[in-house]
Amino acid sequence: MALVNTEVKGEILVVILDVPRLVDQTIIDQCYRELAELLHKTEEEHVLLHFGRVAFMSSAALGMLIRLNKTCKEYKISLKLCDISSDIRQVFTITNLDKVFSIHTDAAEAMAAFKKSGGLFFRKNRPKRHELS
Repeated sequence: MALVNTEVKGEILVVILDVPRLVDQTIIDQCYRELAELLHKTEEEHVLLHFGRVAFMSSAALGMLIRLNKTCKEYKISLKLCDISSDIRQVFTITNLDKVFSIHTDAAEAMAAFKKSGGLFFRKNRPKRHELS
């Protein structure tokens, strides 16, 4: 069963996490593998990670997001997060991860922020492919 659903809106890959609880390490690992595979294949330079269906996350899930952010930087993909519940958002604030990630209230706000941050354009120099673990 896939843990993420995707759609492309313009030049933005919208990734919807379809997991109510990111707690179990097996689920977190599978989620990362699916996300990393998407990043590996996409031609979009912008990725929006939508948390609307996620009600709870463990600290291991936060670690997975940090790894994902690093992967995005390697691929020169800008990453934004949206629709994070207030409880989870508070964890981002307490851990200062709100300074690491670009977090937006909803998808429309995040998409507008992509446009403001230098425009949308095709990534010409794609880094070499990585082996997925």
